[in-house]
Amino acid sequence: MLSGDWSSDVCSSDLDGRLARAAAPEPTVTRRIALIVGANDGGTSRVKLRYAGSDARALSRVLAEVGGLTRNDQQILLDPSQADLLAAFARAQTRVEQARAAGERVEFFFYYSGHADERGLLLGPARVDYPRLRTLIHGVPAQVRLGMLDSCSSGAFVRTKGGRMRPPLATADASVEGHAFLTSSSAEEAAQESDRIGGSFFTHYLVSGLRGAADVNRDRKITLNEAYRFAFDETLAGTETTQAGAQHAAYDIQLVGTGDLVMTDLRETSALLDIGPTVGGRVYIRDAEGNLAAELYKGVGACPVSIA
Repeated sequence: MLSGDWSSDVCSSDLDGRLARAAAPEPTVTRRIALIVGANDGGTSRVKLRYAGSDARALSRVLAEVGGLTRNDQQILLDPSQADLLAAFARAQTRVEQARAAGERVEFFFYYSGHADERGLLLGPARVDYPRLRTLIHGVPAQVRLGMLDSCSSGAFVRTKGGRMRPPLATADASVEGHAFLTSSSAEEAAQESDRIGGSFFTHYLVSGLRGAADVNRDRKITLNEAYRFAFDETLAGTETTQAGAQHAAYDIQLVGTGDLVMTDLRETSALLDIGPTVGGRVYIRDAEGNLAAELYKGVGACPVSIA
């Protein structure tokens, strides 16, 4: 895994990155359709979460601002019933089918923050078993399906298929298809949230990474690999000393093709905060209301970091 402390020699990749971008073909235009769920209520036997809804809104916001996701192409469900979730999947499937029929290339994103156990997602008194969830996600006929689960024991979702890393997606290759599933914890671990950050550790660091903290090669495009590695490292570091113990993210990536899946593009934002080489240490960025919007570690003398 990559560490959060980037050495100054990474900056030398900027010129190489500019040359590569100049020679690269224009990427295929892709439409993104998302189903984003935040569920604080996991049933009467579990303490209600505080931040699942805000996690969902934070991910929705970053994908809308720099991830190419339009308001019309996203559904946000807060504390849905099982019937609500199934209906939302049906709507997503219909929308993707219509887009494919119109000749568009489509990526489908499913995100869940909430309670879960080793068997499935917990929506109030109901459980959506992991095999059924896989069936629902694979039933959406997009060329690429991306699932992210920020919940306890969510690693069981990827363990059932014995996932392993394969060459990731090339946005310039219209033949690439498959799925990528990321989970915030292993099958035996709790997914933790924090009052300090006002959300779960994994989603907080994932969003920070997508805003630019994970941009290791400084090309202002955050790939799936970059975002996952940043979220993994920061989540692990942030939970090593908690009462629940260290939390390890997991993945199942089955994408056929070469290149990488670009998650966010900082070139599309209306504003960037550049953190210069003289700034070092743990950096916290808050919005106008005082909410923690992004967090990262940057070494003194390391490359500038741009945050959308």
